[in-house]
Amino acid sequence: MADKKQTLIGHLGELRRRLILILAVNLMAAALCFYRVDLLMDYLLRLAGGIKLIYISPAELFLVTIKLALTAGIVLCLPLTLYQLWAYVAKGLYKNEKLVTAVTLGVGGLFFAAGVMFAYGVVLPVTLGFFQEIQVSPVTAMVSIQEFVSFAGALLVAFGIVFEMPVVAALLAQLGVLKAKTLAKHRGPLILIIFVIAAAITPPDVVSQLLMGIPMAALLELSIGVCWLIEKSKQRRLKKAQQPEPSQASVA
Repeated sequence: MADKKQTLIGHLGELRRRLILILAVNLMAAALCFYRVDLLMDYLLRLAGGIKLIYISPAELFLVTIKLALTAGIVLCLPLTLYQLWAYVAKGLYKNEKLVTAVTLGVGGLFFAAGVMFAYGVVLPVTLGFFQEIQVSPVTAMVSIQEFVSFAGALLVAFGIVFEMPVVAALLAQLGVLKAKTLAKHRGPLILIIFVIAAAITPPDVVSQLLMGIPMAALLELSIGVCWLIEKSKQRRLKKAQQPEPSQASVA
């Protein structure tokens, strides 16, 4: 019992050290980002186009810069954060589980970055352009900087998460929870659900809905392909494991 207690204390101590390291590095990165927050703000303000941005409270602009610096610091340190968490969890995993976890984290990061870049380069400009076209003669558009940054950040994160669909499908297929045949069988209803979601979270114009709906439908097809490949790989490994050893076959 004492050994188990010591082991538990050791694990908790290691987790505490790793979390402290993650927090310290993220705060340092955020401080560096705050030092050059003007560059980060410039990238976001380029998307505003003709929108006139204002701040309506004395501390609003300062709080927005802090929020932006913190977010940028967390994103920059994400590889280190994921590595520290993986290094802690990996000690209790088998060799093949370590490989699957490492590949999933790496590919997941790439897909998330691809979603953010797609939203920044395509979706946000089109969406903001649509909103700017809505004009009411007595009303002048003056958007709060806090609302603008929150809107842009939410859309960027949303697309990053949406692009994780194939990674989640791969994990579920590896666990045997999800089958390619099941996804393919329900492809029609799933695509309908995808476009309903796209219509709900984008402006009410066809272009914006297609910009989200088409990539999500393509990611669904990619998810089906990934599940199929994983299932075929598992079947090959199972057949190989069931084959008798050459020496055993010759003796028989």
